[in-house]
Amino acid sequence: MSIELHCPNCRQLIRAPDDAGGKQGRCPYCKSMVYIPTPIPEDEIIPLAPIDEDSERRAEQLWDESVRYIASVDKESSKTADDDSGGARRGAAPEPPGEVVDVGAMVTKFVLAMKDSDLDEAERITTRLKRIGVRARDHVESLFLDQMPPKIKDVPPPLVKGFLKSLLERLS
Repeated sequence: MSIELHCPNCRQLIRAPDDAGGKQGRCPYCKSMVYIPTPIPEDEIIPLAPIDEDSERRAEQLWDESVRYIASVDKESSKTADDDSGGARRGAAPEPPGEVVDVGAMVTKFVLAMKDSDLDEAERITTRLKRIGVRARDHVESLFLDQMPPKIKDVPPPLVKGFLKSLLERLS
């Protein structure tokens, strides 16, 4: 049996002999130093509980509801801010009346469009996010700190971060 790990530098799968556990070694692909973890004995492995599909579906529904609620609260607070300032925020085109924009869903669609190389769709989404302004930039910046939303998880994290950096540059 061997120890399997991914190189933190090049992400290639590395197989090392069991006696190499707890030591440093070189990645055979990129030659960077890699820590080889000690293998866990079979009797210490705790099996994972099966996934409860109903619980997962409910969690996704709650996520979507909370995003819609936050978007509606943001919409109401921006209306109040607009009323107080006597007009729309400077530098942002006004959102269409009555439209509640789900910024999280828009950013997710942007990442998926970029993953699929649909640059026209990504540009349309960017244009809509520019109209939202600061709220869109704040959301994108928060994604660098928070756990990624579930709909982006099929895209490798380095790719997501690259797409988000690109979006943040376009929004600035």
